[in-house]
Amino acid sequence: MFVPHGGFARAVTSGSESAKSRWSRRVRTIPMMLGATILGLALSPLLLVGAAVVDLAKGRLRLPTARVVLFLLQYGINDSIEIVLAPFYWLLAGFGTRLAGERSIRRHERLQRWSVAVLARRAERLLGLRLEIDTTSAEALTPGPVIVLCRHVNIVDASLPTLLYQRLGYRTRGVIMAELLADPGFDLIYGRTGSVFIPRDNGPEALAVMSQLADATDPSTATVIYPEGRLFRADRLTRSLTRLIDQNPARGERLRGLRHLLPPRPGGTLALLATIPTADVVVMTHTGLDRFGSFKELAAAVPLREPIRIATWRVPRHEIPDDDLARIGWLDDQWLRADRRVAASIAEAEADTDTDTDADTSQRRCRAQALAPARVAGAAH
Repeated sequence: MFVPHGGFARAVTSGSESAKSRWSRRVRTIPMMLGATILGLALSPLLLVGAAVVDLAKGRLRLPTARVVLFLLQYGINDSIEIVLAPFYWLLAGFGTRLAGERSIRRHERLQRWSVAVLARRAERLLGLRLEIDTTSAEALTPGPVIVLCRHVNIVDASLPTLLYQRLGYRTRGVIMAELLADPGFDLIYGRTGSVFIPRDNGPEALAVMSQLADATDPSTATVIYPEGRLFRADRLTRSLTRLIDQNPARGERLRGLRHLLPPRPGGTLALLATIPTADVVVMTHTGLDRFGSFKELAAAVPLREPIRIATWRVPRHEIPDDDLARIGWLDDQWLRADRRVAASIAEAEADTDTDTDADTSQRRCRAQALAPARVAGAAH
């Protein structure tokens, strides 16, 4: 197990948000989460029985609905624990005056690691979410500091980099869309451990917030960003490429070959490269979630039979251009490589599935042939 070294990162939040705006949100989201969790636990026997009845009525013997209910209850419990502990941590930090101190950040990070680890175990046991990463890809993750560029196809993949780096003893800092502030666990804890929440449609403000990440980086830090800016959808890819060709024909033509990833939005990546000038870049792709465009589609398929296959490669800092225009071209090249990697992984998984299906069919035929004489003999008697 890798043991992190170096100092502790300064807590970072979406700094332009006023206290009035922040608390007008929290007075709604915190009671809603606590109330939903308490109600869910109180009604859990009925919810589970009802979910099991629905599953069995539809012939789903692996009980996907019941599994999802159990997972969501665990998520609510985790979020509620974070909500309850947050004010105590605030008090321990000198009524909030020392939230940026090492002891306060370490305290919040322990809570964050516990929550991620618990949800990862539940996701594996209940939802069948298993991770596979080859040795070469695993070795590319370290050392730090690193900037991680990850594809984004399903809400579940938002936790993959954190889970991988947490197992290595690293801390992660996320560039997170401000919509997730509606989750009070994210709102109260993640900002205090160094992640930033950025507005989706306000580029200058987002870049200003990301500039604060320089103080939240040390050799045991992985800073994660999703350059696509939103979940992949085939129709979004078509619209994005059409718009890009209209706005920037040369870049649109360069990225025309994308099939599995949206064109990267360069602003955030450029800001991180400027903000963390010593960090290498790790590009992270994954397959296994592509068939599930929403959590609802994923929930209907659990427990998943196929693992999430993760592939990464590392780009040393000296191989990354210095000027922004060249960096955009470099980012596009990395994204095209990622798209090819995803396509190859999907094809490989489909070939494995076909092979398994053929093997199962062959085994069934062999069993049928072995049983046929016995059936004939039985009929003769």
